[in-house]
Amino acid sequence: MDLLSASKTVLVARFLGLLTLILSLQFAIALAGIARKEPSDKLGRPSPKLVLAASPAFGFAPLNVQLVATLNGIDPQDANFCHAAVTWVRVDTGASPEKETRITEAPRCVHEGEEPSVPTTFSKSFELLSPGSFLYRVRISGKDGREVHSNYVTIKVLRIP
Repeated sequence: MDLLSASKTVLVARFLGLLTLILSLQFAIALAGIARKEPSDKLGRPSPKLVLAASPAFGFAPLNVQLVATLNGIDPQDANFCHAAVTWVRVDTGASPEKETRITEAPRCVHEGEEPSVPTTFSKSFELLSPGSFLYRVRISGKDGREVHSNYVTIKVLRIP
């Protein structure tokens, strides 16, 4: 066997080994996805999810930011979350989460008990005047005290040069 065919053999062997590794990883990832169970409550219902998004996520001061939270996994007729309390949480630049600012909106149901209606979208606008990074999160609180927390989003406010 000459040197050229030996190097081709080594390259083919390495390629096949890499291909085997990639296919094994894809199979393992697929199995992990199948085995993963969605979290659920005590009654076996899927746990609700609250996803927060910001627009824009960065810009120059003063920056007007629109936050939109989308609630999934709640029955639209769930009286517990009908007109639930919404708490907007902000952690300022350099502050610890213990020193967060909270704004709570707690509407009351004014309709009959047989007609619950659960909103699935919540929005709030803020004006950020000073430069820095700000963390936002939203929390929805049901009448029974059960809470659904969103992810954190980071807003970066830049100083005008």
